[in-house]
Amino acid sequence: MLNKEKDMSESVMATDKGKDASESARCGRKLPLWLALPLLLVAAGLLAPLIYFAVRANSEACLDGLRAQTECQGLNQHLQRQLHQAQEVLHEKEAEAATCEQTVVTLRDSLKKEQARVEELQGELATLNQQLQDAWETLRGQSESSAEDNGSSSYFLLFLLLPAALFVICKCLKK
Repeated sequence: MLNKEKDMSESVMATDKGKDASESARCGRKLPLWLALPLLLVAAGLLAPLIYFAVRANSEACLDGLRAQTECQGLNQHLQRQLHQAQEVLHEKEAEAATCEQTVVTLRDSLKKEQARVEELQGELATLNQQLQDAWETLRGQSESSAEDNGSSSYFLLFLLLPAALFVICKCLKK
């Protein structure tokens, strides 16, 4: 047991000797006062604005400004999305309008062609009606003059001519 106490006292003494050596080493390296004072002033000079700006950055007005800026950015992004969607819809509607305009032009051209065709058919119909009227008058005149000769032949000719005229009229209308 004596050996153990001796070992312990030697280790404590060695530790004390190490402390004494490091303290004496530090004491020998003291910072001169003429250098410490300006360094302290520079540190205080830098620390004061840092504290001031930290307080201002965390002030209520600054935080309100940050919240407002964030809200404005969110609103701006929302409005940009809506604008983009509106522009897409506008482009689609412009394309539809161009298609409709082209369709209107095509339909007007077709209508003009159909109107010309109707006028042509009406002219042919008028001509055929006139021919039919002339044939009717001719047959009536022949019928009166030949009523004494043969009354049934004129009516027979009229019944042959009438379906032929109607056939031509229907054929013209189908075109």
